[in-house]
Formats: sequence, structure tokens, C-alpha cells
Amino acid sequence: SNVLFISDGAWGFVDLEKMEARRVHCPRFEGRVTSAVVDAQQQARVLVADTLGDIWVFGVQNKRQCKIEHRFPHGAARPPVGLASIRGFALALDGSADAAGRVSLTALNMSHTGKKRRDPARAVPAVVWRRPGPRLRSWAVHKRYQQGDLLAFLSEDGLEIEIFEILMQAYVQPAADNFGNFKLPVFAVAIVLVLGYQYVKGKGAFDPGLAEG
Repeated sequence: SNVLFISDGAWGFVDLEKMEARRVHCPRFEGRVTSAVVDAQQQARVLVADTLGDIWVFGVQNKRQCKIEHRFPHGAARPPVGLASIRGFALALDGSADAAGRVSLTALNMSHTGKKRRDPARAVPAVVWRRPGPRLRSWAVHKRYQQGDLLAFLSEDGLEIEIFEILMQAYVQPAADNFGNFKLPVFAVAIVLVLGYQYVKGKGAFDPGLAEG
């Protein structure tokens, strides 16, 4: 299991066996981290929000080596951003309200991660949906197997709890069929072998009448 920590703008992993914290440094990232979660779909990815409200995706190897894989559009959420991860999507909650006193929960498409600008996967918007609502004291995500995940929101005054079911499903690309080009020849050879077997079975492998002497 992966346990993250955040301390004074830095982040890293907690090694529960050795009971020590390992700080992770990502080259070319100079921001201060305010929130971080492990990607629900790929454990080697970490979603991070900085003090400016930018949301980053880091690829991590051996809980030590780190590289930037993606940065979502600036302004996707207002800082300090709260993060959560569900299969195929990142959830970002505004940490400050707008002029109307409302905060928004935004769903971001993780299929953009690791893709270049001209990749067809980035043709769809990065922001899947945005739900505005009143200020919150706390929120949580409950993940369920083969069912929609649940979102729970605690109102600012602590007197109301709202629960929503997430009906989105992440698109999973089917595995490539590496033997697709060989299926037709294999079937053809199999048919020939079956017909040959039937012929040999009926005629015999060798006709004794053809033997000399």
C-alpha cells in the first residue's frame, strides 16, 4: 500500500516497514505541494496540487524516482485544491469560494495523462464536468467494486450530509491482439490437416498393392 505525506510544501512516501518518510523530488517541478493522492487506476502515478491551484500528474518509480507526466489546464480549480482519485478520473474540490460564495467539484479526465498535444486521446475536454455548491467542511470518496463510487459532503455548519453516486465509467482500451494477422493462415492449415487426416483414415497411409515383389 502507498501512504503519502505532505510537509511544508514537500511530499513523499511513508515506508511502513522501516517506519521512515522518503521525500520525493520531481525534476522541473518547483511548486509547493498542498494536496497529493495516489492514482486509483495506476499505483505508480501520483496526483498533486500546488499553491497556485495547478494540478499535476507525476510518474513515480520505486517511490524515489519521479517525472512529470501531465499538468491539467491552469484554473481547473481554485486553491487550495482538495484532490481525490477514482478509476479514470481525478476529482478536484475548490479550496476557496467564488464571488457568490460557492465552491465547485470538478472531474478531470485522466486519459490525457502521458499523451502529446496532437494525440487523439486529448481531443476530448480535460474537464468532464463541474458541480457548483455551497461551502463544505469536509468531503470523502467511498470506492465500490463493480458499482458507482460514492461522494459524501459535509456542509460548512456540520448539520447536513449529502451523498452522491458517481455513474461515470472509465474507458479501458481492449488489449491488442498480437496474433490477429496469423489467424487466417492457422485456420487454413488446420482445415488442410483435418481433410488430410480424413483422407488417410479412409485410404490408409500406404496401399500394399503398389509394393514391388
